[in-house]
Amino acid sequence: MNGKQARTGRGRIAWTAAALALLAIAAVLITAGLLTNHSPPQPDADSAAQQSESRTTPSADAQPTDPSTPRTEQSGDGDQQAGMEASAPTRLRIPAIDVDTSLMDLGLTADDELEVPPLGKDAPAGWYKRSPTPGEVGPSLIVGHVDSASEGPAVFYRLGALEAGDTVSVTREDGSEAEFTVDDVTDYGKDSFPDYRVYGNTEDPEIRLITCGGEFDDDTGHYEDNIVVTGHLSDGG
Repeated sequence: MNGKQARTGRGRIAWTAAALALLAIAAVLITAGLLTNHSPPQPDADSAAQQSESRTTPSADAQPTDPSTPRTEQSGDGDQQAGMEASAPTRLRIPAIDVDTSLMDLGLTADDELEVPPLGKDAPAGWYKRSPTPGEVGPSLIVGHVDSASEGPAVFYRLGALEAGDTVSVTREDGSEAEFTVDDVTDYGKDSFPDYRVYGNTEDPEIRLITCGGEFDDDTGHYEDNIVVTGHLSDGG
C-alpha cells in the first residue's frame, strides 16, 4: 500500500464516531492475566502527565485529525512542525524496552469497534489506519497487548517502563524512518480515559502507543487502566 492508498484508506471520519470507536481501545486491549505473579512495569506516578504539557494537550479549538487537511510548513519555536509525506508503517522499534515488531493495519469491525492484533506472545502491534501515518502531522495510534494467561508477556509488556527521552523508531513503506522522542508515559483509569487528550488533533507529528496497565482485576479478567506513551517527531525525523 503506497502513501496515496494509505490516505484514501483512512478517509474522513467524524470526531464523534471516531471517539466512540477509539474508546474501544480501553476495553479491547484486555488480557487474561499472567501465569506468574509478576506484573508488567508501570509508569512512575510522580512523573506521569508532567512532561511536555504543551505537546500533549490539544488546543481548545483543535479538531480531530483529517488526513485530507493540507499540511503547512512553518519555522520557529512554537510554530507547526512540517510532517512527512504519508507512508504506511511496517515496523516498530523501541530499543529501551527491546521491542522490535512488525506492524499490522487495524481498522473498524462491522460493529464500529476497533480491531485489535491477535493475542499471543509473538503477535505484532497494530497501527490504526484511520489515524495519520507515523511522521504525518497529527497523532498516529499504535496499540498492542500487554500479556496473556496462556503465553505470558506480549509485545507491549514493558511499555510502562519507558521514560521521557527514550526513542521510538517506525520504518515506513517508502523506506524512510520516523523517529520519535518520548514525552510522557501515563497510566489512565479506563473509567476516566481522556479520549480527546489522547486522540485529538495535534499541530505537530506525534505518536501514541497504547496498552493495558494498572492493577489486574481477577473478577473481570481485565486490567483496570491503560498505559499511553506520547512522543513527538524528533528533529530530522
